[in-house]
This record gives sequence, C-alpha cells and structure tokens, in this order.
Amino acid sequence: MEKEIKKREILSVEILYDDKEDLDILTESEDFHKLLFDEVVIGIEEALETQSNTAEVIDIPNLECSVTIYRRNFKTALEGVIKFYENQEDYKKCAELVRLKKKVNGPEKRSKGNT
Repeated sequence: MEKEIKKREILSVEILYDDKEDLDILTESEDFHKLLFDEVVIGIEEALETQSNTAEVIDIPNLECSVTIYRRNFKTALEGVIKFYENQEDYKKCAELVRLKKKVNGPEKRSKGNT
C-alpha cells in the first residue's frame, strides 16, 4: 500500500499598497522576508518528499502572480535562506537548512580517484 502524500495548501497573500514606497517598505521588512523564506523551505521540503521538479512557494492573487522554484534552483534558494538566518543569528535553523541542502544535493558521488 502506497503512502498517501497530502499536498499543502499554498500560502495565498493579497498585497495591498497605495504607492511604490509602501511596496518597498513591505518587501524590505524582516517579517516579510521571514514569511517568504519559511515558505521557500516548506515548498522545497514538500517537493523533495513528492519528488516534484518544482516548489510552489506563495500565490499573490490580486497581483496575478505566484512564486515557484525549479529544482535546479533549490540549492541557490536555500543558500539565500541560510544567509538570512545567519544574519538573524539563528544557528539552529541554519543547521536544519544545511541538512536540507544536503538532501537537495543528493548523495555524494565518489570520484574514481578516491577510494
């Protein structure tokens, strides 16, 4: 019997702003980055579990856009998340993310020269 994997509901956020300055303030805020980066991690974890080639991160319906990360970019995305948490000095989270990054990289292949 196969294990049923339940897909999560993608975070849907409406971003409302009066002018570009408001949008800049939002996108530069630490809280916004934390929300977005946490969703990146959740999306990548789910993609690995379901063997998907993409990680769906966030949907912004009122701007008619969404954020999706392709598998070839998982490592780069995680490196950005790790930098964020290093700046936050959350080293426990960094350690978790490094382990996730190793899963993304897959098993290390031995070169013919190494025994």
